[in-house]
Amino acid sequence: MAKLPVLVSVLLLHVFTAYSQSWVKARPQRGDGIYAMLRRYQLPTSSLYVNKFRELNQDVLGAHDELNLEFYYHMPILRYSFDGVTIRSTLGITDYPLAKSIQNYNEAMQRLGLRSRHYTEDNDLWVPFYAVDSSGESETSSAPTEEKSPVAYGSAHYSIFGSTYANVTKIDDSLDGYYFYIVSGHGGPDPGAYGDYGHYRLYEDEYAYDIMLRFARRLIEHGATVYIIVRDSNDGIRDVAVLRGDHDEYYYTGAKISRRTKTRLAKRAEIINLLYQQNQGRARGQYTIIMHVDSRSYSQRIDIFYYYKRYHNAGRRLAQTLHQRVQKEYAEHQPGRGYGGTVTWRDLYMLQNVQPTTVYIEVANIRNKLDQDRLVIVNNRQAVANWLCEGIKDYVR
Repeated sequence: MAKLPVLVSVLLLHVFTAYSQSWVKARPQRGDGIYAMLRRYQLPTSSLYVNKFRELNQDVLGAHDELNLEFYYHMPILRYSFDGVTIRSTLGITDYPLAKSIQNYNEAMQRLGLRSRHYTEDNDLWVPFYAVDSSGESETSSAPTEEKSPVAYGSAHYSIFGSTYANVTKIDDSLDGYYFYIVSGHGGPDPGAYGDYGHYRLYEDEYAYDIMLRFARRLIEHGATVYIIVRDSNDGIRDVAVLRGDHDEYYYTGAKISRRTKTRLAKRAEIINLLYQQNQGRARGQYTIIMHVDSRSYSQRIDIFYYYKRYHNAGRRLAQTLHQRVQKEYAEHQPGRGYGGTVTWRDLYMLQNVQPTTVYIEVANIRNKLDQDRLVIVNNRQAVANWLCEGIKDYVR
């Protein structure tokens, strides 16, 4: 039987736990270890799932995590009594894509013969568990907002963009079928770089997030399906100069952002890769765009820099296309100014560990006075978003 794609979305543990009944149990096959059992049940083999398996089975695991063929082991999959209505009402969630991924997962388990009946027949709903991260912090927060695309040429409501920009009207189908994973740098307990601006302080994560929201909204206007990986439910797109810093950002899944840099980066890559696998077969193309604001010496003014994974031709072409579009826009709107942005490869964690074609962008120097003046102008932030979207359209043509 052909291997099924991983259909697991990262789930909201503590929102669901009050309604859970038990854990799925399974016996190993000859030669199985923890990783083999997780793969059989279409679960990630990340440290989060492996450690959860160990925690659930600590009393029966042998030396060096050996499994006994005679034992049943608890899998990191929660069982719920299906309410006979919907998955969302069963779990107390509103996120349709998340509920759909749970449905797909249960049906995949049935096709693989790992469960005998459909969850609507035996009222036994399986929900893959997303554990606490390695720092011991809870991975859960508020529920994620639905990631939907505008229907036909009407408007769709996206609360993540804030009240002023929540209604998005589709302009055309130029990006229909393309999936984008949008990541603004840092967030949560890590504001990233900062620069003092008069009596105020400008934070990297806030400006990267504002630009990326504007960019995501433009992509949706052209029919793209967009996942905003780092989110802030009460910020939205802000038409003000100085963006107030806070620490309440969370992941698309509802998970908290860890204090540990390695954990943060690993979690982002894992979420994107799970979504990438889930969307394979339905997407015309899948891309990750990562946005940061650079920090250099006070005297150094910079333009937009684009990084791609070494030897990755698609990433290089996408970065070059974005660069060319922005360079063209500068030449048109600010003739004679010149443009110093560059395209280079970098061995950055996210470039190395994210599966979709990925471009990592650094915009401005948050410590340079001239660059700060550019960042605080709302129209400039919108222009960057507009130009990057045009660059994406150039690339997929």
